[in-house]
Amino acid sequence: MACKPLALIITGILLTPNFASANVDISKAESDQAAEQAAKELANPNTAYASLNLKLQYSGGYDGGGDAFATVLQPTLPFPMDNGDKVILRPAISYVQNDFHMDTPTRSQHMDQSGVTDISFDLAYAPKMEGGTIVAFGLFASLPTGSNELTADQFAVGPEFMFGKASSERVVGVFPNHLYGISGDGADHSDTRINKTSTQVFWVEILGGGWTIGSAPTFSYDWNKNQAEIPLNVSVSKTTVLNGRPWKFGIEANYYLEKDEETRPDFMLSFNISPVVENKLASLFD
Repeated sequence: MACKPLALIITGILLTPNFASANVDISKAESDQAAEQAAKELANPNTAYASLNLKLQYSGGYDGGGDAFATVLQPTLPFPMDNGDKVILRPAISYVQNDFHMDTPTRSQHMDQSGVTDISFDLAYAPKMEGGTIVAFGLFASLPTGSNELTADQFAVGPEFMFGKASSERVVGVFPNHLYGISGDGADHSDTRINKTSTQVFWVEILGGGWTIGSAPTFSYDWNKNQAEIPLNVSVSKTTVLNGRPWKFGIEANYYLEKDEETRPDFMLSFNISPVVENKLASLFD
């Protein structure tokens, strides 16, 4: 539990929005133009904009009844290089509150848990490309930092790759990765070792005025359980400029066509807030 406030303090120190330096005396036309540009940048996973993404996620429709709530903090930290390439770090810190029943053929178990889950992150190298092509490759990892009942108790890592296309009207692409447990007590046994392949397919339509609609479902396959997860996903967002700083507000929904019936919900609803912030670590690559 101690890692939760520590992580938030560190994030706050590194990413505190520099409102004092923002130019607040701008016209509505300039504000709208800034929001339009920010909406396009934030739709691109290889964006040069640093942002502090907060997701409030409600999950329901468990077979045994109950629901779950998660608060996810996921900064996006691009490090631009002199040649136009970027290194992008995206850590994710989650706090969950579970209150549902997990039904199995032999018993029903009440999952009454709250705490921090394992911290995950991806670290990618994104070369500068022409013609709106999006390319990035790197690694995806999970650290055993979660609370006792919520950790996988292992360090897992694997490759990731992204390919897509961005234009002034839309952003489309695919983002596959694989995660495999390599150390820790959880990785000592094949039935608990993480061994999962995931692919996110993303499409964002840029409507103008800071508005976007899109879909970014993440399909996954757990090789230990021989279990696929297939969601339908839809999202709507609006980017606006507040006090000289772009903010993106969005809602997102998942409906799971295929899932682990014992442990996964039927649906997930998320409210997302993403202010553009100053990445105070970017100078490391100067």
